[in-house]
Amino acid sequence: MKLNAKGGRIFEGIGWAFLSIPLMAGVALASGGAEHATNWKDLLLRTVNFAILVVVLYKLLKNPITNYFSTRRENIKRLLEEMEQKKEEAERKCAEYKAKLAMLDQEVEKIIQEYVQQGERERAKIIEAAERQAAYIKQQAQLAIQQEVKAAKDALREEVAELTVKAAEDMLREKMGAEDQERLVEEFMIKVVEAK
Repeated sequence: MKLNAKGGRIFEGIGWAFLSIPLMAGVALASGGAEHATNWKDLLLRTVNFAILVVVLYKLLKNPITNYFSTRRENIKRLLEEMEQKKEEAERKCAEYKAKLAMLDQEVEKIIQEYVQQGERERAKIIEAAERQAAYIKQQAQLAIQQEVKAAKDALREEVAELTVKAAEDMLREKMGAEDQERLVEEFMIKVVEAK
């Protein structure tokens, strides 16, 4: 895997820090005075040991650290892309809602008109149903009147018939004598015998 410029600068900074430590130690020992003699061989061995340690650490940690930083960079890049997409989607939805809010007055007016039209249709249906009901009631009333008139005529006829029969009976009683009654009884008897 290639080491990018940023990762290379980090390793370079770490390397310089490790190399400067023995140099500072050498300066500190040198400033100690004459009583301490500088052991150059010991210093050289310590510096070589430290350099070997730095090289070994560099070799061992180079790939994991590089992988960590590259993975971290990819994760951040992916996160930024996702956030950019979410931002664009949010801006799109915001514009959509603004357009809907602008259209809201028109939609409210349209809904009101629809309800008014629906109410007019219902009113027309109710009026039509009431007119049909009134026509039915009128027809039933006319039928009831006709039946009442017929019943009254029938009752009147019956009453007239009864009155006529009564008047005829009264007239017959006045004008009919004993002979007429005997003749009627005989005729009645003959008819009864013939009927048998």
